[in-house]
Amino acid sequence: MAQIKTKEQIDKITKACKITDALFTLIVKKVQKEKGDMTEIELRDFILSEIKKKGVKPSFPPIVTSGPRAGNEIHPQSTNELLSGFVILDFGVVYEKYMSDMTRMIYVAKKKNNPNQKEKNIYEKLLASQEAGIAMAKAGVKCSDIDAYTRKLLGKDAEYFIHMLGHGVGTRIHEEPKLYYKLDKPVLKEGMIITIEPGLYVKGKFGMRIEDTILITKKGPKILTKSPKDLIILC
Repeated sequence: MAQIKTKEQIDKITKACKITDALFTLIVKKVQKEKGDMTEIELRDFILSEIKKKGVKPSFPPIVTSGPRAGNEIHPQSTNELLSGFVILDFGVVYEKYMSDMTRMIYVAKKKNNPNQKEKNIYEKLLASQEAGIAMAKAGVKCSDIDAYTRKLLGKDAEYFIHMLGHGVGTRIHEEPKLYYKLDKPVLKEGMIITIEPGLYVKGKFGMRIEDTILITKKGPKILTKSPKDLIILC
């Protein structure tokens, strides 16, 4: 698959991203309506149902994982456990063969004063890292440099960032280029569409990831997934 996308291909991925944003709005409303009394599997199935209603298909099986389970794997299976704490929502759709990819976080609070300030600070650090990585994603920049920079911003928490920063998106959900500090060759070019998705996974405690689909333009990075990234706390 060509790494440089045509205008028609860009338009299709942009449409897929708009559908993905609309789905996120529905997800938040659904969890709020259920007062958090949903299991991970129930929310995953809700996402699949809403994708079908919109006449498209998922670009990959949606990831819905929460609480201490979310820190154990980067591609986990949803469980029959109730949503709790930090909830990772990783999903996308296929529009006329072209895909979107987005991850957002919500927090389902079971007790007052949750999340605590330390947890909020960790989320804000991850978000700052992700946004800095996006700002750096310009034509001519080495993919490895972007990955390395986001890790540097995470400081001591970088040990919990256990996957690469991002990848190309097109008719497949994982395409070239790969954004990883160990891969020196890939360089961003105008017309590429990539993800920027740093994550932190602390086994048995929590997991979090923030991801956007990004178009590389002459003027710099253009974010195609526009859902809000402030932490949404539901209780």
